[in-house]
This record gives sequence, structure tokens and C-alpha cells, in this order.
Amino acid sequence: MKKSRLFGAVCACLFPVLMSSSASAAQVTIDIMATINDLTGSYTSSGLSIGQDMTGTFVYDTDESNADPGAITTPSIVPGHEFSSFYEFSNPPYGVSLSIPAISGSFTNSTPVGVVVNDNLPLTAGETGGLLADGIYDWIEILGSTTTSICLLPGGTCAPDEFSPADGEEWTLALFSDDGWFSDGSVIPDNLAANITAIIVGLEFDAAGNEIGSVFAPVSTVTVSAVPIPATIWLFGTGLLGLVGAARHRKIT
Repeated sequence: MKKSRLFGAVCACLFPVLMSSSASAAQVTIDIMATINDLTGSYTSSGLSIGQDMTGTFVYDTDESNADPGAITTPSIVPGHEFSSFYEFSNPPYGVSLSIPAISGSFTNSTPVGVVVNDNLPLTAGETGGLLADGIYDWIEILGSTTTSICLLPGGTCAPDEFSPADGEEWTLALFSDDGWFSDGSVIPDNLAANITAIIVGLEFDAAGNEIGSVFAPVSTVTVSAVPIPATIWLFGTGLLGLVGAARHRKIT
């Protein structure tokens, strides 16, 4: 299993709900539009550039019983690897796909989609590039990856939540809200918050597990649909309120 805890180049994109967001547990498709506002390392020579738009689709499930065996539902307190729960979904149509029309570039995950639940966990202003004040937040991450998992500890003694990604890319849609969004970190929230902060983060790793490139793209449009559709489609308007610089990320497996 793998996950990147993301605290970089966050955009204050607040999406007021325009239609009802009530839904039961179901398969969820999130379509996004984002614009790159920061990139580093290997991505600077990949054809990507600041100002390029990207579109993408993230498909996951809010029904934990549909997840792959081996979900981590006990909170991790490993420093730098903190989270509330972690699920993977490997069967079609679950997946992550992104397109960057300006360079005819694209990304499609080759491993199970990870859904990371972070319930009532602390963030500092430094970890969000100064966008969010020090406080306690709820957020989820929908993660697509082409990486492999490696253990960087001597003797290969990593616990399941301590492995690091290597030799590939990870692209994540991170959705942040206050600590009133959900109250049970062992389950995937059925509904999105009324107001969220959203960002796409891409990370590239070498075979030794070193981060060699990053891309940060504030999300300007989010369209969410649940299948089976419980008579509702969630639409979120654009609300680009601010951009901040990269801060840091943490790796989790």
C-alpha cells in the first residue's frame, strides 16, 4: 500500500454546493479541471509548465465493503505517516486518469486506487504553505500511482504504513475541510463537505524512493456523481481564492 501525505502548494478553492450533496454509500466519480501553478525537478523538463490546464477523473467507492482486503482501519501514529484509515479499490471502473492537453500528456494509474481518510488531524500553517491556520482538519485523498513500494528502514522491517513509493508517479486529489466534515476516521465519508479546498498533486520518485519532481495544480472545477445515482448530482462552482507556494509532503504506504 502507498500514500503521499500532501501539504504543498495548496489552493484556496472553495466550492459552494449548488445542488444537494446527500448520497448513500456508492461508487463515486469526480471530474476535475485544474491549472498547474508550481512544478519542480524532473517535471520542469517534461513539457509541463506553469499555467497549463489539466482535466481528470477519479473513481473510488464510499462503500468500504467493496475495498480490497487488507484495509488499514486503525489510525497510524508513525511520525510522518499519520492517517486515520486507508483503503484500496482495484476492480474496474475504479481508477485515476489525467490529461494535460497542452502537451498531449496523460497519466493513468497502474495500481489500486488508494483512498486515505484523515479525521480530526492537526495541520500547521507551515504544512499548508500558510493557507490554512494552525488547527484540526478533516480531509480525504484519492490516490493513483504507478510506483512500487520499498522499505527504507534497515533490515526491511517496515510496518504496513511505513513503506515508501519508488520508481514511478503518484497523482492525488486532496479535498480539505474543517473538522466538522466527518466524525468516523475508520470509514470513507459518504458526502463531500459543503465547502472544500481542492488540489491536484503529482509526485515522481526514483528507484531509491527519492522524490525527484512535483507538480501542484489548484482545482477550479469539480463535478461529482454517485452510481447508483441517488437522484442527485453534485456540482461545485469555481472559486479560486488564492495560491500559495510548495511546503512539504510526507510519504505513506
